[in-house]
Parts: sequence; structure tokens; C-alpha cells
Amino acid sequence: MIPPGASDPDSVQWAHEIDDDDVPSVEQEEALLTAWLDEFLAKPTVELPRLPSVALEILEVSRRPNARIEDLGALLEREPVLAAKVLKLANSALYGAPMAVTTLKQALIRMGLATVREVVMEAAYQMTVMRAEGFNDTLEAVRRHSTATAWLSRFVARNTSMEAENAFLIGLLHDLGLTVGLIGLSEWLKKNKQPVRLRPEHWLAVERQHHVIGGRLLDSWKLPPALTLVTKNHHQLMMGGHPHPSVAILMVAEHIAYGAGWGVTPTVYQSADDLPLMSGITTVSDDTRDKALSALSLSPRHYEQFVQDTRRVLETLAGQFQKKAA
Repeated sequence: MIPPGASDPDSVQWAHEIDDDDVPSVEQEEALLTAWLDEFLAKPTVELPRLPSVALEILEVSRRPNARIEDLGALLEREPVLAAKVLKLANSALYGAPMAVTTLKQALIRMGLATVREVVMEAAYQMTVMRAEGFNDTLEAVRRHSTATAWLSRFVARNTSMEAENAFLIGLLHDLGLTVGLIGLSEWLKKNKQPVRLRPEHWLAVERQHHVIGGRLLDSWKLPPALTLVTKNHHQLMMGGHPHPSVAILMVAEHIAYGAGWGVTPTVYQSADDLPLMSGITTVSDDTRDKALSALSLSPRHYEQFVQDTRRVLETLAGQFQKKAA
């Protein structure tokens, strides 16, 4: 989405006068931002977004062989806001609740351990405050895409013979690096007394580094190594000489998401000369999707059926986002 008037190259207003010879090129600007983001994230004083501690405890407890619903309920009771969001999600059309549940225990029993883990992480993700001055529209686009990809990843995983315990969480968290990168970018622009506007070279720098940034964030959250591994490599199907099934599932889900209008469309301020730069945004190509399908022993016909079968899920998700925006 391009704001009105953004096609006018003279519409960019710098905070201070500089000579033309001092204006960095697009490549230089991107390199400077990339270096600064790396330094920014390495600082011990940087306050990265945090998940509620209860969510992380529930994620850990739910993975234990002897985990009990009562244990998860006791943890959730320590975080009333998170508990309320879990109860609300359990009663939503997304989880196909035939009858409303009125207590947390009823919700947990109905959903089971695996689904409880996903619902808790989804609710915690929604609660996590991720704001960056000037970029909130783009951050919301990332949130929408991540939520849709989580649901689509779960659906694809359930139609394969692969072990895909973390498919939903990988879909939910894979693009967190975009969010943190935009937070860092906002700080960088303010530090350099530049207008807080998202230009193509800024977006490309964040987009090209987001897998590394996301891995650092998940490391700080102390999430399971398998989640971090896929986040750091989610544009790379092959690992150790073999296709990684979780990445393959994510790639198929992302391709469906983009095709259905649930991709990440940044709100970019750009001139006419900048337009070609946006063609560098990474999406899952048809060829990559086909390779991912093959890795999962699925065919293009399976993919077309997935597109049909997930329409209702995406329609329901769209309704949920509209309610939140109202």
C-alpha cells in the first residue's frame, strides 16, 4: 500500500539539509541499516518484546510425557488476562466449539494438551505489545500473515505423514524477525533524524535479515531448539542435504496464505524510481512450493484441494480480525 502522493520523488522531507554528494545510495543505505540492526540487537540494554512468562512455562510443561490438564490450569490461573483470552479462543468458531464452555477447566479438557499449547501461544502472541512508531500498519500485516500461516500450517501438517508437532507454532512465530527489525528500524531513523517512513531499501534490509533477527528473539525466549532452527532457516528447504519437513509444511502454508491475500504487504513510502526495488521481496515461488509438496509426498492436486478446504478457515480468521479492529 502506497500513501497518496508517495509517487512524487520530491515529497520526501529530510529533517536536515545535506548536499547531494552526501546522500547515500540505496545499497549504502541498506548496508548501513543492516549493520546497525546487528549492533542494535546485540546490545544488552535492548528491550526485546517478551511473551508472558506463564506462556513459556505452559509450553515447557505441555511437552512433558506426564503433563496434566490440571497443571496447565494452575499455571493459567496465575495470568488472568491470558486465561480469559484462552477461554475466549476456545469458544470461538475457529476451534469449532459446539457448545460454549464457561470455565477454564472445561476449555482445557475439551481442547486437549496439544491444542491448549497452541491456543496459549496464540493468545500470548496477541497480547505481546509490538509497536514501532510509523510502522504499525505493516506490523499488523505481519501479525495477520503469521496467524493465518499458523492455521494453514496446522492444516497442511495434518494431511501429511510427517511428524509436525510444532507446525502451528512455527507458522505463528516464523516472521517475528520482521516485527523486531521494524522496531529497530524506527529507532535507527529517529537516531539519524530522518522521517520515520518505511522506504523500500529499509524494508529490504529488514526482510533480508529477519530470519536471523527472529532466531535471536526466540533464543531470548528460550523456546525449543527445533522452533528456533526452523525460524532461522525458514527460507531454506534443504538442511543437511535433505528437505526439512517443517520448512516444507511452512512453505506450502505460506504459498496458500499469499495466494489468498494473507501475505505481508508493507506500507511503503516510495518514489517512482524506487518501484523496481520492491520486486526483491521474498515470497514462496511456485517452483519452491512444488519442491516442498514433493518433499511431503504431496501433489499439486493436493495443494489445490488445500486451497479449497482452507477458505472457510481464512474467512473465519478475517471475521476475528475485523472484530478486533472494530
